Amino acid sequence: MKRTLMLTGAWQLTGEGDGDDEGPTGNQTKIAIEAQVPGHVHQDLQAAGLIRDIGYRKQADECEWVERWRWAYRREFVVDSLELSRAVLEFEGLDTYSEIYLNGTWLARTDNMFIRYRFDVSGLLRAGTNELVVRFCTIADGVEGKAYIGRGAAFTSERLYVRRMQCTFGWDWVGRLVSYGIWRPVRLVFEELAAIDDLHVYTKAIDGRGASIGFAVETRRHNVQALRVEAAILDPGGHSVWESSKKLIGNQLELSADLAEPALWWPAGYGEQPLYRAVARLVTETGVVVDVRECTFGIRTVRIEQLQDQPGSAEARMTDRLRASGAEWDANGGRPGSGFALLVNGVSIYCKGANWVPCSPFPSRVPAAHYEHLLRLACDAGMTMLRCWGGGIYEPEPFWKECDRLGLLVCQDFMMACGTYPEEDAEWTASLAIEAETAIRSLRNHPSLVWWNGDNENGMFGNEEDPDYIGRAIAERITGRLCAELDPQRPFLPTSPYGGMTNNSFTIGTAHYTGALFEMFDVFRKTDLRDYRAYFEGLLSRFCPEFPMFGTPELHTLRRFMSEEDLNDPAFDMLEYHTKNHPGLVDFSLFGALQTLADKLTPTPASRVEQIRNMSFVQHELTRLVVEAYRRNRPYTGGILFWMYNDCWPASGWSLVDYYGFPKAGYYGFKQAARPVIASIERNKADSRYAFWVCSDLPDEVRGKAKLRILNLEDAVGSAAEWEREIAFTLGPGTSSIIADAPLAELDALLLNDNRIAVMEITGPFGAERCIYFAGVPADMKLQSSGVRIETRVSGSEGGEVTVIADKFAKAVLLHGAYVFSDNYFDLLPGESRTIEYRKLVAEKPTLEEDEQDIELFSWN
Repeated sequence: MKRTLMLTGAWQLTGEGDGDDEGPTGNQTKIAIEAQVPGHVHQDLQAAGLIRDIGYRKQADECEWVERWRWAYRREFVVDSLELSRAVLEFEGLDTYSEIYLNGTWLARTDNMFIRYRFDVSGLLRAGTNELVVRFCTIADGVEGKAYIGRGAAFTSERLYVRRMQCTFGWDWVGRLVSYGIWRPVRLVFEELAAIDDLHVYTKAIDGRGASIGFAVETRRHNVQALRVEAAILDPGGHSVWESSKKLIGNQLELSADLAEPALWWPAGYGEQPLYRAVARLVTETGVVVDVRECTFGIRTVRIEQLQDQPGSAEARMTDRLRASGAEWDANGGRPGSGFALLVNGVSIYCKGANWVPCSPFPSRVPAAHYEHLLRLACDAGMTMLRCWGGGIYEPEPFWKECDRLGLLVCQDFMMACGTYPEEDAEWTASLAIEAETAIRSLRNHPSLVWWNGDNENGMFGNEEDPDYIGRAIAERITGRLCAELDPQRPFLPTSPYGGMTNNSFTIGTAHYTGALFEMFDVFRKTDLRDYRAYFEGLLSRFCPEFPMFGTPELHTLRRFMSEEDLNDPAFDMLEYHTKNHPGLVDFSLFGALQTLADKLTPTPASRVEQIRNMSFVQHELTRLVVEAYRRNRPYTGGILFWMYNDCWPASGWSLVDYYGFPKAGYYGFKQAARPVIASIERNKADSRYAFWVCSDLPDEVRGKAKLRILNLEDAVGSAAEWEREIAFTLGPGTSSIIADAPLAELDALLLNDNRIAVMEITGPFGAERCIYFAGVPADMKLQSSGVRIETRVSGSEGGEVTVIADKFAKAVLLHGAYVFSDNYFDLLPGESRTIEYRKLVAEKPTLEEDEQDIELFSWN
């Protein structure tokens, strides 16, 4: 049986800078401190007090010297005795260019953050004390001689040659924070006769008679002794449901297991997530166990369905409309549009979610509890899918295990983003091929992984018939080829977005609305946004892997990384610093776009702090509108993923959940619109009607009742509605349907008035849901004093609940405090009360000068 000596924990870290690269104390050029592995240099420097928190104010700028220094990790370890077994030194992750020395002997050079390195060190070990040294060279050293200057790339071009996390070279949501380190575990493994290299378990087919499961084992031998593989599958309850014992001939064994009554794995909201366990034992003919490998897996099938629009169909008419309004992005001519639907176990899954980015610029020590928290939040918001974006990392096991457990689907990019990567460079492509194989083998057993993307936006301006669009050669020769060989059960898309005569076509394949960001910003700047609903509701596509929408975090989060003086700065200098910017914006900025939205859509603020809250609200409002619009247009649309879900650094911008793990306003807007069954009101000018929709993502038929009313904002409790209807409705599984309509002129006469709202309430076995519609810009609402207040609060050790009540209509009710609230930014009708649950969050950074027990209540009125 193999034995493992972990080499994590305490190491020694030394740094050396050139004379021109002064360290933290001015003229310092050498540093020697204790380090922790896994880890990054920045983390150990901060722990030693040599740099300050890179998230607070502009302190990240103080750390630029770290990237230019050369760093070395050193530790000693003891081997009691040298045996006949083979000794293998394993590094799960080295960031990035390094040279490894064991007992003074050069072992290897590394050049890829994402590769798991393994070295036979049997002849280099000593009985007793051994020394292991890892010396990192700088990024500048690593790319020396590479022709990166002028190469097409967003933000900076030298990163294209560096196989490491791309976003920390600087992006529009995190600054340049390039670090070095042994960022994942390192161990010494003593192997005897042989070892199991890989175990791959996958669903071959599911039909009326059961499921066929593939069970593949790969080994490496150290001698010719006869060996057997003992294979077993255990059901979710831990009971064996299949066993096999086969003689190992060569180094590979492929088995097939037939299960008569499989428990299928389903996405969240569509069924349960039972996980089976596969066990492979490598044994001698006498029964001595040589090695054991096991994994969990789910039984499910997955495919992408792209049915062409039929002539005269509703889908064909929508395709014509989108092409007429967005010809620049959709050059498909008369070619039929085609849908994009993800099928799991043959059932169409509506994909609602967001893009996942690394949780930290230094992801070596993100605790499993933080992954669990963020993924639980995603599930609570009604998300069914996350996209692991191609400028980050291949996330570790805690992320994937939690996605498997919760039923959160994942589409995974290979780690290339927004650039022209050097596919002509043999050294670079060789490293990428090893990386891609490593990623595929490590992730392919997870049922939550449903498709691969070759990259992020490299080929966005190409098309299917262009043989030379950026990234195509990499996708065909490396990533796509390896997916076809190693993971043929999953779809592979060469790039994201992909499909049509531009790879950002809105009527075929997938489309990123981040690709149309500049056009969107022109609308913000050059129009009064009086018709903002129609504009955002028209931004449709067959499947949107990136839809941009930004907003500020809550004030308690902002106070973690800036001062009160910063918050009240009329120029918002610090807030803009933490928003970053897009390189294509010269006379405008992301922060400027957010300010513009808030200025045009929300009431005039009485203070800077109130203005910040307005910049939070717009993310709630627009996220909700877009999700509703996509759901109303199902099945034309197959899903929408927002840019982005989480944050890598204390930022104010794209994310729905902030760096510390607290939901932002956009999270609550998404949650409101992503519930399994929702009500939605649409003012359809083209059809001259108001349409009242019910949208259901439930896999079963839905029955319910709807109550439609028009209310006056001056109404008190008990006031009669100015217009009212009641309707019973029935919807099929996964259906969006208009259950009632009314002439445009009839309701415009009532609703094109700044003191009236339409209310649509639906009830049924799914519960009770509501939509409130105001025809104008939210800032125009003639709001009365609502008398909104906290009526009761019940507190416990980990959280509690708050009941809020209002005498009159209350707009945008916000519970503010360092808690995760079950709802926020909600509206209350006259006399209505609502109970909101809240819970504490153990954040990475302590709250500064803030009593976390306080809960404040705000609303527009």
